[in-house]
Amino acid sequence: MRLRFTQSARKHRIGRAHALHVINNYFPTALPLQDDEDPKLLWLGDDDRGVELEIVGVELEADDVLLIIHVMPTHYRDR
Repeated sequence: MRLRFTQSARKHRIGRAHALHVINNYFPTALPLQDDEDPKLLWLGDDDRGVELEIVGVELEADDVLLIIHVMPTHYRDR
């Protein structure tokens, strides 16, 4: 499965290498599906710098792509 990042995933200026560290080292949780929606996965984990990240990806099965749509440090969630 190929991995692609949307422009909105870069909103919080987290580098791809940091996001990939979390994706490769933590197990994802499946998020609940809405009608006719592609499966979504959520990763929560520390990157290689120790910053806890929240990452959301969508499995586009027709294209065999995991589209990363959200990458954000979890400390932004508490604001």
